[in-house]
Amino acid sequence: MSISGSCPYFSNQSIDEITNEIRSMLKSGKLTDGPYGQEFEKKFAHYNNTKYAIAVSSGSASLDVALRHYELRGREVIVPTNTFIATPNGVIFAGGKPVFADMNAQTLGIDIEDVKRKVNRNTAGVIVVHIGGLVCPQIHELKAFCRQRGLFLIEDCAHAHGAMMDGKKAGTFGDVGCFSFYPTKVMTACEGGMIITDDDEIAKETRITRTNGQNTDRYMVMLGHNWRMSELSAIVGKNQLEHLDEFLAKRNQVAGWYQEALLDVEGIELFHKPPNFRHSYYKYPIKLADTIDRIKLAGTLKEQYGIETGHVYYPPCHLHPYYKETYGTRAGDLPTAERVLPQVMCLPMHCGVTKENVKYIKNALITALTKLPLQSITVSSAL
Repeated sequence: MSISGSCPYFSNQSIDEITNEIRSMLKSGKLTDGPYGQEFEKKFAHYNNTKYAIAVSSGSASLDVALRHYELRGREVIVPTNTFIATPNGVIFAGGKPVFADMNAQTLGIDIEDVKRKVNRNTAGVIVVHIGGLVCPQIHELKAFCRQRGLFLIEDCAHAHGAMMDGKKAGTFGDVGCFSFYPTKVMTACEGGMIITDDDEIAKETRITRTNGQNTDRYMVMLGHNWRMSELSAIVGKNQLEHLDEFLAKRNQVAGWYQEALLDVEGIELFHKPPNFRHSYYKYPIKLADTIDRIKLAGTLKEQYGIETGHVYYPPCHLHPYYKETYGTRAGDLPTAERVLPQVMCLPMHCGVTKENVKYIKNALITALTKLPLQSITVSSAL
C-alpha cells in the first residue's frame, strides 16, 4: 500500500468541466487577464464575504504584493517562526526586517504574548499564520492589540481555505488575507494565490503592483512585478472553489477517523479543535513523545509501509542558516518552537484518505513505534 501525504482531488465531472473551459480559453486566445480570472476573483470574494479578491501567480506572490503596500524599508514585521520561509521572505522582499515570534504549543500558531513583547517603535505590523487550517484562536485579541498600537495585521491563510471561527472566514479578521493554491493545498489552481481585503486603497494598489506597476491605462505609476494569474489557473481554481465545502467536509471526516483511532495510542498526543471553529485540516498534526525520533519514525513509515508523512515546520525559520547569518538568530531564542516542532508529525490528509487507510496507518504507527529505539531529542547546534 502507498498513501501520499497530500493529493489534490478532481472528480470526473470536474475534469470534464475544466477541460471544456480550457478548450474555450485556448480558442479565444485570451490566456491571461481574461474573464475566467475575473470570475474566480468575484466568486472568491463572495465566498469569503469580502469586498475584493485579487488573483496572483502564487501564495508567495500574495504576501509579496500585500506587503509592498506598507512601505517597510527600515521597519520590522513580527512573523511566527513556525511557518514556511515564504512568510518572512515576503517581508524581506518588501524592504523590511522579519522579527520571529515563538509559538503556542497547543495550537502550533503564533504566541500572542511573545508578539506583544517584541513590538517596538520600528514595528510596522504582524503576520499571523493559521497553521494546519486552524484559525488562530487568539485572533480577536491580536487584532485589538494591533489596532491599539497602530500596526497592520496580515493573515497568511495558505493552510486555511474556508476555515472559520464563530462563522467568520479565515482572511477576514485582519487588514489582508493571503491564500495559496499550490497543489498540496486544500484547494488548488495548479499554481496561484489570492489576496482578499475590504480596504479600497489596498485593493486598488495590489491590482497595480501585480501588473508591473501599471494602472488600467497602462501607465506605470509604481514599481511592481508580473504577479498575474493565468486564465488556466483561474479555470482550475474556480472549479475547486465550487467544491471547497465538500473538500472540507471530507477532511473533517478523515480527522474524525484519526481522532477515534489514535486517541489511546501510547506515545502520541492529539491536537483538539475548539467547538466554535471549522478546521480546514490542511494538515493533521500529532505530537510524538520526546523519546521518539520523528525522522526515524517517518523513514520507517515511508520505507516499510508506504506512508508519507510531513511536519509544520522543522527547522523553525529562525534556525535556517540564512536567517541566522543575516539576523543573528540562534538556537535557544524561541524555546517552545525548538522543543515542540521536532516532535510534530503530520499524517496523510486529503480527500482520498479512506477509513481503511486510517486503520492501516494506526497499525503501522503502533508497529513502527515498538521497533524504534527510545531516544531523547535535542535541537542540533549545527542548525
